[in-house]
Amino acid sequence: MQATWGKRSSRLFGALAVALAGLLTSAEGKAADEAAFERDLAEQIQKLDPEAAKLFAEANAARERNDLAGAAELYEKVRAQVPKFSAATRRLCTVKLHQGARDEAVALCRKALATEDVAENKAALAQALLMRPQGASPNTSEQREAFELASSAAARKPDDKFAQLLLCESALQYSRFDQLRSCSRALERIAPTFAPTYLYASMVDASEGKLGEAVEKLERAKSLGIDDQTYTSLKGQYEEAMPFYERYGTTLLYGFLGWLVGLAALLGLGGLLSKLTLRAATAVPKSADENATGADKWLRRIYGVVLWACCAYYYISLPIVMSLVLVAGGGIIYGFVAIGRIPVKLVAIVAIFTLVSLWAMLKSIFFRPKESEPGDKLDLAEHPKLRAVLEEVAGRIGTRPVDNVYMTPTTEVGVFERGGLLRQLTGRTERCLVLGAGVLDGFSIGAFKAVLAHEYGHFHNEDTAGGGFALAVRRSVFTMALSLAQGGAAAWYNPAWLFVNGFHKIFLRISQGASRLQEVLADRWAAFAYGAEAFTEGLKHVIDRSIRFDVHTQVALSEVIQEKRALANLYRYRVRGKTPEEAEIEKAIDEAIHAEPSPYDSHPKPADRFAWVNALPKRAIEVSPDDTLEVWALFESRAKLEKQMTQKIREAVAMNHGVIIPAGKPKAKKKDEAEEETDEAEEQAPEAAGAGAGSGA
Repeated sequence: MQATWGKRSSRLFGALAVALAGLLTSAEGKAADEAAFERDLAEQIQKLDPEAAKLFAEANAARERNDLAGAAELYEKVRAQVPKFSAATRRLCTVKLHQGARDEAVALCRKALATEDVAENKAALAQALLMRPQGASPNTSEQREAFELASSAAARKPDDKFAQLLLCESALQYSRFDQLRSCSRALERIAPTFAPTYLYASMVDASEGKLGEAVEKLERAKSLGIDDQTYTSLKGQYEEAMPFYERYGTTLLYGFLGWLVGLAALLGLGGLLSKLTLRAATAVPKSADENATGADKWLRRIYGVVLWACCAYYYISLPIVMSLVLVAGGGIIYGFVAIGRIPVKLVAIVAIFTLVSLWAMLKSIFFRPKESEPGDKLDLAEHPKLRAVLEEVAGRIGTRPVDNVYMTPTTEVGVFERGGLLRQLTGRTERCLVLGAGVLDGFSIGAFKAVLAHEYGHFHNEDTAGGGFALAVRRSVFTMALSLAQGGAAAWYNPAWLFVNGFHKIFLRISQGASRLQEVLADRWAAFAYGAEAFTEGLKHVIDRSIRFDVHTQVALSEVIQEKRALANLYRYRVRGKTPEEAEIEKAIDEAIHAEPSPYDSHPKPADRFAWVNALPKRAIEVSPDDTLEVWALFESRAKLEKQMTQKIREAVAMNHGVIIPAGKPKAKKKDEAEEETDEAEEQAPEAAGAGAGSGA
């Protein structure tokens, strides 16, 4: 490897010869103790010829002020008067180099060395031989001679900065990196603040493949005054020769650490806001007429900003994660190539794994699933009593009623809005209520109104509007996770899977914290509109029926499938087999009410919600005589809707489990519409079937 880097360095540094030559010509005769060196020369020529000594001093002064023509003329006069004084010939040589007369300079330096065999003359001749007109090809014999002369000069004067500098340059041009290392270390010892010291040290590091250290020393040389052209040229060549990971490794590492810090900061903010939410939830308004959102608007706004930042961070993170996947997959494959043994099957698996991960992330960005209906849309014209209740509750909350109601087979109660940004800004969104058939059995209209007021409170507080960005991120996270799982890439060692899991938790912690605050404020609207008692009754009913309905559904479907029976109406089906004890069900309900929420839950603990709404200031509530009736009284055809929802359940069982459950043959209609079209089992009194907690309540 050393030989490889030696050849590479020879190519890298050759272009710098002309730039470095400027350092050499300007440094001629600069000994470790320059003043002492100049005094010695002055004493020598003073002894030989006092008149010539004056001319030599004038020549030196002319050279210092860059009067090259005047200096050359004066040095010629000194040479004529004192031929044995080789310093004049040597300095005339360096002046000619500055004037561009290289051949004449080489001849003069040879004369100086022939006159006196001293280290300074050898160094001057080596310097003249190394200098070439710009664009001229190197002369190998001259390079070898210059190296030998410089080596001899440096050996005679190991503490001379110029001699060591010249040796470094000749070693560089002659590709003697062993000597380059030696003279570089000598320069570090005798000239630690000299810019070329670190310039040559960086070249030594580069020749050994230590390009990172080479760049550091080059930066030090730049800070000490190396010229911009040399610095730019050499740094560019270093970076070009660097492997990608070494060139950008530090930057990427700091970027990655900063990215992790950002994620940790978002998680910390989520935790802090959750605590503030709890504090806001327990703060009781002073008046029943106080706006349900007034004191907490600032907290909701902060939540909005943090949630937006979290969503933006998700999209910023995707290119980083894609890079990590590429680096991980590509690094494994490169490792096999480097060791010279390529297990084809394993490489294929890694490649497929990488491609699946990348495709999952790209799909999560650009794929937008088609919105499906959340349930069966009800024609409100066929249910005027239901529509009247919807409008009544909207009027009490002071918001627009829902446009559509969708019925589902389960126990959902929740609201959402459809429409883009323009429709949100103009207030023309489609407001939807999702209502589970399983929650309606035994649900009083008064309690239902309170739960519906809670849902309308979300509309009033604009909880359901303006969430397009968060919804897009939630959809993207789900799409990525699903694609990774389907592609077999959902593994702990996959950066994409680690990210989607980790971000999902962070996103939930932040967004669900905001949701908890929204739930508390919506609870207040319900309590102010219909009373804390009605809302407590409604929420307890939703929890109670969710557990009972789940138990009923599981037992009923198991019985129907095992006994190969028909199922026309799940909601009126009487289970004949063994069912859980009532005490077990009551225990499950009590546990659900008092269960402590995790940091990722969207709703506070129900028991706390009951306590908070009952602590609110009381106000007079207008009660309707129909409030004690069951919610099913608001619908015109209960049996028809129950059978319709049962059909949805049969279809789901067939799709997910491949089991076909027959609906049974309808019987002749009876006068009582409540008994229409039931099979033998369903003619029995309907068993208490549960209802479920919906996403909104």
